[in-house]
Amino acid sequence: MILPQIRRMRVNVFKVIFSIVLVMSFAITSLAQRIVQPKMTLFTSVYTILGSGCKVLRGTKGADNASICKGRAPYQVRVYSSAAATHIVAEVKGSDKTIPLTTVDIGFDERKTRLEWRLANGKPFAVIMRVPRYGPATDDHPYFGEAVGQDLIVVGLNGYETINSTVNAKTADANIKARSAADAAFRLLAKK
Repeated sequence: MILPQIRRMRVNVFKVIFSIVLVMSFAITSLAQRIVQPKMTLFTSVYTILGSGCKVLRGTKGADNASICKGRAPYQVRVYSSAAATHIVAEVKGSDKTIPLTTVDIGFDERKTRLEWRLANGKPFAVIMRVPRYGPATDDHPYFGEAVGQDLIVVGLNGYETINSTVNAKTADANIKARSAADAAFRLLAKK
C-alpha cells in the first residue's frame, strides 16, 4: 500500500521538476535570442507640406510674418524671414529646443516645400527636404548667389544632430539615397 503512494509521489515530483526545467529552458532560449538577435529597426516616413494647414503669425512693429506648420509629434515647423533669408526650423513643441533645417534666399517659396520626416520605429530622427543649391554671390545675388540646382538635405533632429547629408537632386534615385543616408547614420549612432 505504501509502495503505490511512493510511486505516485515520484511521478508527481518528476512532473514538477520536468515542468520547471522546460519553463527555464524556454526562458533562457528567449533571453538568448534577444541578446543575440537585436531588435530590427523599422524605418518609415511621414510628410509635412509647408503650404498646407500652416498657421500664419502676423509680425508686429515692422517684423515679418512667420508661419507654424504641424510636424511629426513632438515637432512643429517654423518658417520666418530675416533681411535677406528665409529660415526653416523644427521646434520641439512646449520647449525652447529648435533645430535649424535650412536657410535659403528670401525669394524661396516654402509653400511648395515638402518635408519628409524620417522615423525609426515610429519616432522622428531626421528631416529630408529639397532646397536650392546656390552659386557664388554676385552683384545681382549678393547673399546667396544664383540658384544653380537643387539638393536633398538630410538633417538630424533632437538627439541626432550629427546627422547631416546632402544628395544632388539630379542623382538617380536621389530620394532613396537620402533616406539611405539618414537610416545609415541612425544605425551608426544607435551602435554607440
